[in-house]
Amino acid sequence: MANRGIATAYARQSHEQNASKTFCAIDPAAPGRVLGFYTVMPSAIAYHNVPAPLTKGLAPHEVAGFRLATDVAVGGWGLGGQLLVAAALRCLRVAADADGMLLIIDAKNERAAQWYASYGAETLPNIPLTLVIPLASFVAELKAKGQL
Repeated sequence: MANRGIATAYARQSHEQNASKTFCAIDPAAPGRVLGFYTVMPSAIAYHNVPAPLTKGLAPHEVAGFRLATDVAVGGWGLGGQLLVAAALRCLRVAADADGMLLIIDAKNERAAQWYASYGAETLPNIPLTLVIPLASFVAELKAKGQL
């Protein structure tokens, strides 16, 4: 990543100020090498931007969720999927106490958006690189693995 120093500084500042939390996958053979990361922060999406099936039974107010952004340097190893599930697990645990029903994803490009869509993420209308996945869609898998 060309701006790794800048990204690291912003991640550290946001982490220390509780604006967001960044979690890293580290290469055990090279502890200084970040293989991928995700950043989680409280967020919300305007009710009218959320796909209709996800707003069923909700009052027409912003829909609470957690924003996710990833940068995965190691493609094809399944790390991205592992980071996505790890982020969902962390968000589900927080949502149990603080509210939140969506994982809100900011894809960096169309290819990344398609990758998230392969996991069930839905693109928001008029915001093609922002996608959402209901946190509930991760529950069965996490329970089956004894993680929830």
